Formats: sequence, C-alpha cells, structure tokens
Amino acid sequence: MLRFPNLLILPAKVYSLSIEELNSKRASDRFLIDHTVRGVNFSDPFDTWITSLAVSKEFLEDYGLYKLKIPLEWLLIRFLRHHVEADSLSLLYTDDGQVLTSSNFREYLGREFSGTEAEEILQTLIQSWAGVHPGGALEFRDLFVSTDFTLEILEPSLEALISQGHIKELGQNVYMVR
Repeated sequence: MLRFPNLLILPAKVYSLSIEELNSKRASDRFLIDHTVRGVNFSDPFDTWITSLAVSKEFLEDYGLYKLKIPLEWLLIRFLRHHVEADSLSLLYTDDGQVLTSSNFREYLGREFSGTEAEEILQTLIQSWAGVHPGGALEFRDLFVSTDFTLEILEPSLEALISQGHIKELGQNVYMVR
C-alpha cells in the first residue's frame, strides 16, 4: 500500500496528508494493517489532527478478488474523509476503533450523481483548492477521495470541466485550476 492520496479537499478547507505504516499492538491483536495519518490544514496550521487508519488483513488479502478499479488506499482515505467530515476521528484511533473491512468497504465505492450535480461539487472543491494553492496541481486520486463519486461519474465530470475551461489537464491524471 504505497499510493495514498496527498490531499483531502473539503468545500471549506484542504488538508495535506502524511501517512506512515504503524506497527501497533492494535494491529497485531486485531490482524490489521494500521497507519498513522496526520492532516494539516493549508490555511490554518493550527488545524491539525492525528489519527489511526486501518484495514483488516483479511480484506487486504481478498481485495484483488473483488476486481475493483479503485486502489485500496483510495478507499481508506474516503473512509477517513467521512470521519473528518463527521468530526468522528476519535472512532478510528482507539484499540477497538473502526477499520475498513469486507463488511463496510462498499459504503466508500461511490454513489450516483447527475452530471450537473457532480460538476457543481467538483467546482466547489477546485475553488477550495485554488483558494489555498493557486496554480497548484491536483491529482485524480485527490479529487476521487474528496468526493463520493463513482469512477464512472468522476471521469466525465472532469472532462466537462476541462472542456468548459475550468481546469487544464497537465498530464495523465494531473490537473491545474485555471
């Protein structure tokens, strides 16, 4: 698990993420792959948090059997985003804290949105990003984890924003806000 997104973009703030694997008692007791995650708000460096983020080893081993196009790291960060938005990070870091498993991962695969609704949400997120990092590059994975879109919704919505001139594609899966 190496390709974690670097950003968590919310409508009113953007967090830079740093993630390290953690060898913890919780991980060995519960058969988890555990990580320490630190989030730092770009606009307010006093708005920081640290939490644990884990996936069950059983789910990790079985993940390939689901034949999903979404990397597991992206689902983990979506799982985290839901807790950040709900102000429930405390549910993640305790010994019996919540983890991503085969029984709850479907909640983070995404849901359907209309094209217009998806474009409006993306506009809000890219404006949030542009407000803290004008001209900064965004990666597809950062936008994916910052929404609840399916891949089938996100890809055409990004294409629409490119054709409307709101963002520019710098390279494969890398964008810049115009």
